[in-house]
Amino acid sequence: MRVYQTNEIKNIALVGSAGSGKTTLAESMLFGSGVIKRRGTVEAKNTVSDYFPVEQEYGYSVFPTVFHVEWNNKKLNIIDCPGADDFVSGTITALNVTDIALILINGQYGPEVGTQNNFRYTDKLKKPVIFLINQLDSEKCDFENITNTMKDIYGEKCVQIQYPVQTGPGFNTIIDVLVMKKYSWGAEGGSPKIEDIPAEEMDKALALHKKLVEAAAENDEGLMEKFFESESLTEDELREGIRKGLVTRSIFPIFCVCAGKDMGVRRLMEFLGNVVPFVSEMPKLHNTRGEEVLAETSAPSSIYFFKTGMEPHIGEVSYFKVMSGCVKSGDDLTNADRGSKERIGQLYACAGSNRIAVDQLNAGDIGCTVKLKDVKTGNTLMGKNAKTGSILLNIPTRNMHVLLRPSTHKILRS
Repeated sequence: MRVYQTNEIKNIALVGSAGSGKTTLAESMLFGSGVIKRRGTVEAKNTVSDYFPVEQEYGYSVFPTVFHVEWNNKKLNIIDCPGADDFVSGTITALNVTDIALILINGQYGPEVGTQNNFRYTDKLKKPVIFLINQLDSEKCDFENITNTMKDIYGEKCVQIQYPVQTGPGFNTIIDVLVMKKYSWGAEGGSPKIEDIPAEEMDKALALHKKLVEAAAENDEGLMEKFFESESLTEDELREGIRKGLVTRSIFPIFCVCAGKDMGVRRLMEFLGNVVPFVSEMPKLHNTRGEEVLAETSAPSSIYFFKTGMEPHIGEVSYFKVMSGCVKSGDDLTNADRGSKERIGQLYACAGSNRIAVDQLNAGDIGCTVKLKDVKTGNTLMGKNAKTGSILLNIPTRNMHVLLRPSTHKILRS
């Protein structure tokens, strides 16, 4: 596996109500990108995400699971979060170390209580949001009603990128109004057949495309001027406007997918790789001295540990995000919280219970390591020239206002 640079890395939290299909979507993304050779299912208890015995016993996620996919020369680090409200701390942890939230909506029910709770957490942490309507093959799915309900709840910032030609058991086609193409699949899903939009769908597609153009243009003065002149934008200009709107939470794109049949997943990953903001485009992080923690490989090394797990035959596995600089196998670092010295042994890129050995991880990347002596969740390891300082993570709970101090190098988001 090659070493990815900061401007090639996207960090995504996969959130949604219980039963919305997050683990199934994760499986299809891993399969589509070639990380796994066969898709598992929740029912068969062989998925990459839900690999702990308690998760397989109950049939739902209990712990946030870190995995990655490589798509179009981009690395997408994704954290599959539990949907049950009992395990919301895992969702909040994931949102703190990722740059965007992909909120899944169950196509049978539309926005649920869990959907709104997750959206409130993204609002509190100022995270961009992409909505994904899943399970479009369900007989109960009413896509138009779902999108209307979403606009009632979240406002006109909800903008459709796609819509299904039909829902229910016959679902196999979507219209994408960003690229203005029709995507269709065979019974096995997978790679789509891409064609021109048929005449009977063109009026609807053009109307939604115009709304998308208007929403994208609002996020950039140059694009707005061009829109006023020609009432149109190129595909690249549309992507740029959407990217800027995501950063400022001015636009919430809506996508379609059927994760269980592997339909729409590859197009989703293409969008995530091409349009979702890079780490460097997100709001800067500061320590309590007011100094920026630069998400640059050339900056002093700083890695934050956000999760610790116990694995059979391995022991303690420590998951971290590289906040600045880079980390290599064999690096000697200092624990800013405990004052102890640590040597990083083997580094891994995460894929659920699977780990892929790597030599180096750069600023913005997420990975894990094993056999650390004195590192706990919330600790920060720092290189020789890194600046220490207390950092606050804004951790919302049910009352949406709790501040947690798990380390002397906590992150303030401006």
